Amino acid sequence: MVFAWNAANAAHLYRRAGFGATAQQIAVALDQGFEKTLAALLKPDKPMPKPGKKTLNDLWRLQTWWLSRMVKSQHPLHDRMTLFWHNHFATANSKVQNLPWMHRHVAMLHDNALGDFRALVDGVSRDPAMLVWLDNWQNVAGSINENYGRELMELFTTGVFDKNETPNYTEDDVVAVARAFTGWTLGGDGFSFAPWLHDQGDKTFKGVTANFDGGDIIDQLVDDPATAQRLAKKMWSYFAWPIELNDPLADELAAVYVSSGRSIAAMVEAIFRHNAFYSDQAKRAVVKGPVDWFVSSLRLIGAKPKKSHPYEIGGAIQAMGQSLYNPPSVFGWDEGLAWVSTSGLLERGASAEWMADARNKYAPVSFNPVKLMGKKKDWAGLDAAAVVALVLGRLDLADADAGTAATLQEYAAAGEDGNPQPVTVDEDYIDVKVRGLIALILSGPEYQLA
Repeated sequence: MVFAWNAANAAHLYRRAGFGATAQQIAVALDQGFEKTLAALLKPDKPMPKPGKKTLNDLWRLQTWWLSRMVKSQHPLHDRMTLFWHNHFATANSKVQNLPWMHRHVAMLHDNALGDFRALVDGVSRDPAMLVWLDNWQNVAGSINENYGRELMELFTTGVFDKNETPNYTEDDVVAVARAFTGWTLGGDGFSFAPWLHDQGDKTFKGVTANFDGGDIIDQLVDDPATAQRLAKKMWSYFAWPIELNDPLADELAAVYVSSGRSIAAMVEAIFRHNAFYSDQAKRAVVKGPVDWFVSSLRLIGAKPKKSHPYEIGGAIQAMGQSLYNPPSVFGWDEGLAWVSTSGLLERGASAEWMADARNKYAPVSFNPVKLMGKKKDWAGLDAAAVVALVLGRLDLADADAGTAATLQEYAAAGEDGNPQPVTVDEDYIDVKVRGLIALILSGPEYQLA
């Protein structure tokens, strides 16, 4: 460990490993040290529970249920990895049309989020939502369907090309994989293997001929060096900054995948221990996705979503461009700058306003700005500049640009006529100005970056 364990690096770790941290959480992290902080983040979550029948019959209720879990979660890294796999193994209810199966799919991703990658791929291959999404339930001997076999290699494991631009598989390999997965179908309320639908003949996969079944193919793909390299690239790009397959950082992380026996947790830990992760290149270098933005905003201001308003909450996330349980295609969501389209930013601004302005039972969330400010001794007697500094710190923007802080100070000191006036910080001031500051900060450009 060469990097300094200070407030800036602790805040950076929490932004990437979770959904940001409050000033109190940062203080605790500094007090307990890096090792204990990282161990707490890596601690596995309990299995994801099953929501009630009413929730499982309504997409927006189910979305709000999952978002609420993330807002309240004591295992934010586990939730971040679940989101990562939801995009990697992108499966959507738009085709599956079965919310209980979609919940089961996400729960399976959650429960394997930091485990053995082989177990995760096996779980995905047997998942009823995936069987429908990529048509493997219709993949039978003598009439194969190549969809799952192709995407298993192209998107889920090796990728099309290795780091030297050499193809990782051929069209004959796609056919062989599809034949190996024949008979992996639906039965009852989930997965079933139907031997009479399985192709029992020899298949030639990557130059080797044998009577392969789906499990044999998974074994080969998860141990393929190209899979290690592709996962390494994708995970570093997710947690730190975008890199290419041939980047030395991807080589380092791929080696961890191999030496740890395909451990996802080991790869994540290696990223968070890496000096480069705490470099200036990494900080504020990733655009927050809609779910990241929404969950971090509520966690930082101390607001809670209400079960009674699923349509406002689920609708807002969808309008920002990320509808949980409904990725737009097998390729998942376009990330990065695609998240901050004009329409997406406008929706973030509108959502920031109703979050900050939540005052009554009709609001989609519950929020008390006085509680955010802390004890009265923390804010009584502050001037406008100190109020802005306090609120920026609460919202994980202690490093905000001086120009941003100056603009917010003008707002904090402005009277009803728009001119500066002496500030008296009391509950009335907090109810108006602090709510306004929160809305401005959450919709501002700096807050969109993690």
